[in-house]
Amino acid sequence: MTCKLCGAATEPFGELVVLGRHRAHYQRCSACGYVAIENPHWLDEAYADRAIAALDTGIVVRNLWLADAVDALLRWRFRKVRTALDYGAGTGLFVRLMRDRGHDFRWSDPYCENLFARGFEAGDNTTFDLATCFEVAEHLVDPLPAFRQLSERAPILIFSTELLPERNNRPGVWHYYAPEAGQHVGFYTQASLQALAEKLGRHFASDGRMLHAFTAEPFDSRWLRVVAKQRRARRLLRLAGKHARLTWRDAEALTQALRTQQAAIAPP
Repeated sequence: MTCKLCGAATEPFGELVVLGRHRAHYQRCSACGYVAIENPHWLDEAYADRAIAALDTGIVVRNLWLADAVDALLRWRFRKVRTALDYGAGTGLFVRLMRDRGHDFRWSDPYCENLFARGFEAGDNTTFDLATCFEVAEHLVDPLPAFRQLSERAPILIFSTELLPERNNRPGVWHYYAPEAGQHVGFYTQASLQALAEKLGRHFASDGRMLHAFTAEPFDSRWLRVVAKQRRARRLLRLAGKHARLTWRDAEALTQALRTQQAAIAPP
């Protein structure tokens, strides 16, 4: 097995029993440190029940944090952004939070039902000023094509995945492997994300732990380190002042669309 990010040779890194019955073999790249499961053949089973694992109890807290972080970046660093895509958007909670803060985000997820951002789905080939992709990278069996597609749709990508720690990082020790759910198949280092950015012709920035960016123009990692702390992101938002929300405008647009739909099917 060669590394799917940089092409170097890999070596065995450990084993775990996944979903209680499948043996997973983890390989680590000798050059960039990327860790991936060799042939995760159980993925259909892992996603059969639902796209979002029941173990993900932090989903609401995480989305509230990310909404603060991205909102602060948009108001202070990426002020020219007008349209944005959330890829792997799950239930649409983050999209709804961002629209409630006045940012025109659109939902996209081939594996999950849109519950909170209905009516604001992204077109398949639509391009955007910015894209987000949170807690998706570790689910990708072949990350390069997925990230390349995203880079073609937006020049700025903000994403999250927890970086492999330098110590206590073996399967069975680090919590992020999550073998009980069986959905996490790839685990990244800063070097591996740097290699991926270079493949895409992008600049790489990171807070060093969880929050990362691929950008067409150079981007200072200090911005990510600042907004990664929620209290700092909220301080920036207070300094930025009030921002027009899209909540009521969205309700009016959806109401009008529903009236048009109902009029079309109403009896004469």
